Amino acid sequence: MITTLRQALSRAASALAGALVAAILTGLLSGLRGAPSGAVWALGWRLAGLLVVVAAVVGPGLALFMAWVTPSRREALSAAVLRHPRAVGATALFVPPATVLWMGLGSLAGRHFLTAYHHVGLASFAQSAALVTLTLVVVATTGLLIAVTRRFFPAEPRRARFALGVPLGVGLVLAAAMVAHGVYWGDVDGHSPLKALFLGGFGVLKKPELDLTPVAQLAGVVLGGLCLALLFLRRAGVILLLSLALSAGLLWADATAFERHDAAATIDARPSLARVVLRALRRRTDRDHDGFAARFGGGDCNDADPAINPDAIDVPENGRDEDCSGSDAQRSRRAPAAPPAPRPIADAGATVDAAAPPSTAPADAATAPVDAASAAPAAGPLNLVLITVDTLRYDLHYAGNPNPISPNLDRLAAASVVFDRGYAISSYTGRAIAPMMTGRYPTECARDSEHFTRYLPANVMLAERLREAGYRTFGAASHFYFERSFGLTQGIEDWDTSARPHGEGQETSAADARVADRAIAMMQDPARTQGRFLMWVHFFDPHKQYVDHPDLPLFGRNERARYDREVMSTDREIGRLLAALDALPNGVAGRTVVVVTADHGEAFNEHGMSWHGVELWEELVRVPWIMRVPGLAPRRITTPRSQVDLAPTLVELLGLQGPAQDAPDAFSGVSLAGELRGAEATPRPVYIELPEGPFNSLRRSVIDGGWKLTERGARRFELYNLGDDPGERTNLAATQPEALARMRQVMDQVRAGLHLVAAPPVNH
Repeated sequence: MITTLRQALSRAASALAGALVAAILTGLLSGLRGAPSGAVWALGWRLAGLLVVVAAVVGPGLALFMAWVTPSRREALSAAVLRHPRAVGATALFVPPATVLWMGLGSLAGRHFLTAYHHVGLASFAQSAALVTLTLVVVATTGLLIAVTRRFFPAEPRRARFALGVPLGVGLVLAAAMVAHGVYWGDVDGHSPLKALFLGGFGVLKKPELDLTPVAQLAGVVLGGLCLALLFLRRAGVILLLSLALSAGLLWADATAFERHDAAATIDARPSLARVVLRALRRRTDRDHDGFAARFGGGDCNDADPAINPDAIDVPENGRDEDCSGSDAQRSRRAPAAPPAPRPIADAGATVDAAAPPSTAPADAATAPVDAASAAPAAGPLNLVLITVDTLRYDLHYAGNPNPISPNLDRLAAASVVFDRGYAISSYTGRAIAPMMTGRYPTECARDSEHFTRYLPANVMLAERLREAGYRTFGAASHFYFERSFGLTQGIEDWDTSARPHGEGQETSAADARVADRAIAMMQDPARTQGRFLMWVHFFDPHKQYVDHPDLPLFGRNERARYDREVMSTDREIGRLLAALDALPNGVAGRTVVVVTADHGEAFNEHGMSWHGVELWEELVRVPWIMRVPGLAPRRITTPRSQVDLAPTLVELLGLQGPAQDAPDAFSGVSLAGELRGAEATPRPVYIELPEGPFNSLRRSVIDGGWKLTERGARRFELYNLGDDPGERTNLAATQPEALARMRQVMDQVRAGLHLVAAPPVNH
């Protein structure tokens, strides 16, 4: 008994040691993927320190398993296998491929029944019935195959490993081949053509934005721990003590010095098991419950006072450092003298891709400022057509894209005022659209903290201001986030979302043509357009996933090419909408302001990511911004401007009275109407923010004087010279201390003027 207990303890200790060592090795290997230049080892060690927490969770389970699998139990298992070798072998061979087949058929059933019925309850019932039927059919078919083929397996194999191991290995290889077949023939949306043999659902594994790092890291800890446990059996106690000491040191280093490493921002921005652990550790160590911890890079300089944290506003000259910036804010609103300015941004090229051609205006576009006195605005009150496009990058054809993907927007730009360096308020729809409509920043809006942020009635949207002034307000969209319950459409009288696809077709089918149809029909109703009106139309198709449009050219075979074709398709629908506006009787178009812009851009691996909503790189926050105003001459404005200025600009252009500066609904932006009429575009800071959410960490940026400062996590700063480095490749925070200090003060001064509205903390 004592010997058996000693063996069990030794095996348990080897499992714990194996799990810890496997976690460290998994972290080091993970550091090879996506690490900043020169930071591979730093990232690996930081990941290792976080993954040992995972080992501490799964290690006891592995220990119990290893302690249970004693030699006597292994012998009993071998004896059981050898008693029924044929049945065991046939089962081991057919169960893995049968499981893969069941998953493929289940994927098809789910796709079909979620989109075949408009009634959600009926769809759920039909899907459940289909899954039960599929399960019974697959189990029965597998059982029949086992019964028929078992006679072909050896009746007396020499060892259990031949009876079980060999058939299981072959079965796993067959299963892997089936998955590979489905991945190859299926598409990224999970469609299953005939060649896919019902396995096309596995095509989703080809999605470029799909990151299986969390699965790989967990598998590395579990499987690696089991393999290493067998190697550590002879020295389990010693290795366990050494691994515990190393793990404790790595975890303590993460707790005390995490934010001092460049790896911190990388871990914060990537979906991984390590980030899940990191955010959990921050929540558990946040003593004052203000959403920021003092440990693990949380950035809280006083974890005993909830009024002091990196997201607080620093009250000037009160002797306290509320925002943990390292110093008390000063009352002066004047930034310190700027260091030598970088090369003008306008000379840096229009696109983030250094290989792209420089920005070029359409041949018939006016590029020089016009005299304000010569711009004769249209007589009488103006209408407004606001067109927003989801995930539309700024680099359209008129802005330097060599491919003619935007002919209608090019023509509109040639007749409009174009802000060449227009910036979204954030890099995600849930943090950008509603703030743009309020003329305030996300943290100044009444909202919740969910990923699909709900905006509360306390906010005053642009449509509400226009409706109170007597405007008819209507519009159309196709995404569920634009349903009224989310608060984006406050003030819109007639809001049409009937173009919304059902089920998972929300992001896998084209809807912009239907949106344009709805909008055109509404606009052609004289009851809506005979007086002053606002029409807001939101197009969604450029958002992933991309749908093929065979009637349009494809400028390549990569994801960017598919995206460009989606943009071209949406551009066609915008062209139809503008043509319908121009065709309205009684000169309606001549009294209508047309605005086209986007909520954010999209990344295509410029910085190791192919999505949006987690960072504030230029490709994610620079957006088209076109304004056609009756009576105003075309113009290109290269001074950086923020969409926070859009609402106050439109209020002034439409001849309405804006709120007072001290009013609860005051704008944070300023009117650009003077610039539209030809006045000089005076430079001022552009502020962009991405509040922390369930799937993103805190990000803030400020652009001023050709420099861009980005806070990637609490008090971790990166500095870029956009004139010389428009692609944000070289972080100058360490080599340009004067510029860094100035830009930090600019950001602090901008934030000091914000009127923060508290949102419930994220509890995910």
